[in-house]
Amino acid sequence: MSQLEQLRISDQLPSPRGVALAVLELSRRENVTLGELARVIQTDPALSSRLIKLANTGSMIARPVVSLQEAVVRQGLATVRQLALGFSLLDQYRSGACASFDYQAYWSHSLLMALTMQALAEHVRVAAPDELFICGLLAQVGRLALATAYPAEYDAVLKTHRMDPSHALAIRERAALETDHTELGIAMLTDWGIPKPFTEPLSHYEDAVLPEYPCDSRCHCLVRMLWLAHRLADFGLANEAERPKMAQLWVAQAGELDLKPEHAGHFIDAVIARWKEWGQLLKIPTATLPPFEEISQGGDEAAPDETPLRIVVADSNAFSRRKTVALLVENSAHIVYPADTGTAALALAMEVLPHVIIAHYNLSGLDGAELCQALRETEEGRRMHILLLSDERDEEQLTRAYEAGADGYAPSAISAKGLRTRLSAAQRFVQLQNAWEKDRAQLRQIAAELAVANRRLANAALTDLLTGLPNRRSAMDQLEQAWSAAERAAQPLSVMLIDIDHFKHINDTYGHAAGDHVLREAAGVLRNSARRGDSVCRIGGEEFLVICPNTDLKAALLSAERLRETLASHPIAIGTGMGHVTISVGVATRRASTADIDALVSLADQALYDAKQGGRNRVSAR
Repeated sequence: MSQLEQLRISDQLPSPRGVALAVLELSRRENVTLGELARVIQTDPALSSRLIKLANTGSMIARPVVSLQEAVVRQGLATVRQLALGFSLLDQYRSGACASFDYQAYWSHSLLMALTMQALAEHVRVAAPDELFICGLLAQVGRLALATAYPAEYDAVLKTHRMDPSHALAIRERAALETDHTELGIAMLTDWGIPKPFTEPLSHYEDAVLPEYPCDSRCHCLVRMLWLAHRLADFGLANEAERPKMAQLWVAQAGELDLKPEHAGHFIDAVIARWKEWGQLLKIPTATLPPFEEISQGGDEAAPDETPLRIVVADSNAFSRRKTVALLVENSAHIVYPADTGTAALALAMEVLPHVIIAHYNLSGLDGAELCQALRETEEGRRMHILLLSDERDEEQLTRAYEAGADGYAPSAISAKGLRTRLSAAQRFVQLQNAWEKDRAQLRQIAAELAVANRRLANAALTDLLTGLPNRRSAMDQLEQAWSAAERAAQPLSVMLIDIDHFKHINDTYGHAAGDHVLREAAGVLRNSARRGDSVCRIGGEEFLVICPNTDLKAALLSAERLRETLASHPIAIGTGMGHVTISVGVATRRASTADIDALVSLADQALYDAKQGGRNRVSAR
């Protein structure tokens, strides 16, 4: 049996759970209705809100979707099933045991791929945007699977690849693990019911040379869409120095899908904005990028005195206008736009947003001073360098020009050297603007990174490092909030205090490493088996606290018994063999006589003592 086949029949690979698993099972029924599907999804508010948001994302939405039922109908059974699958994997595998695999960066990259595929689908139209969203989100799922199934081995593969990236990652994966992320990912997507037209292109989009299909074929488009999505995701996570060249390559390749260079910047800026928005919704880190135009200019930076400028030349005299244009374009990289009237110059300036406007004072339509005044009344116009030319040196005219906001005033018969000298001020101004925008972007990025770091620190302060559960401090905060909510709404509140039976014997017999493994396994079983809405916390040693809002004693006892039975039947590796652990559970419910949360936990502790005294592996209540 091959390594791939062994993995497919094992339980080591990432798989959906909870509502997503229920959606997958339900969708296999031939007579399932979209209404039934919506009712199941409604039990997961996070999934419901994501499906509604996705249904409202895109440029072709006639009216906003406001209900889950409508979102499910609009997206269809197959798409909803695939989206539930993708979001379930994202929520479950935000971290893991493979040290060199950056789980947060993986999901950030996958999310940007998903949004790029969705946006490209609105442009190319070879498949529904939501179908291609999930295609992009799971395109690299084989890497997550290898990190999950072989954390130590894949850690070594990634370290080797970073030290020597001359060989493709897939080659190193296959040499070490007898499969690679592409093969494994396609196998998983096939098992999950993703259609072959979407899995086949995954075999080729990472190739150094893309295969040739008929230009109008679906496979041709999907391979190139995946290539563009992957490269744009790389671009989003790259460092600042790498982005300009990556941007130029992306724009060149996008032309194969008829995405014109002049539209590429707007396309990328829109996708990056969606990425930031979705990152906040899904709690995935994203990067702060400056506008695409600023990035693309960075790859071709000129010397300080040779900065290319966009220049509008406005002169009603055709001969002098052509002469000025000729002086500007000779031996320079400036882009020059001519205009024959002040009105035309104003319209052109608002369209191309030039760095410089060189206008004759005696323009027809609007004269030079009126043009200058009109531009200075706009935010864009206030950033333009305006040079007025005149045939005469009239002091009143000069005063009026500067009062209107002109930056310079020169004779119409200006020489090439004189023009270059005056443009140097505009070039310095453009360089200062670019430097300011760059500094502002860096400050935004630093602020975003600090916010992420602060959230991580806050989360770490409230999380038990061994099990990943909320720690004692977090448990008491949550219980205080649950107590206040129960008082306001006159609702019941119950807690469970759980202790692993004979845990000291496990530590003494097999060592603390085995004890830590048992704690992690037990914590995972309790977390996955607890009811939705209940909070499982580790409060110290082998003790866990389960907070059960709006739960009376009868319901809490039933839930506690189910947790006890589930853990008792779950095999856990202990030492060199497999075994089972049991728990004793004390349950208490808030009564009118219960003074505060300490009193409630004390009651649960007394009930736990009763369970232990009664022989352990049982549930008691107070």
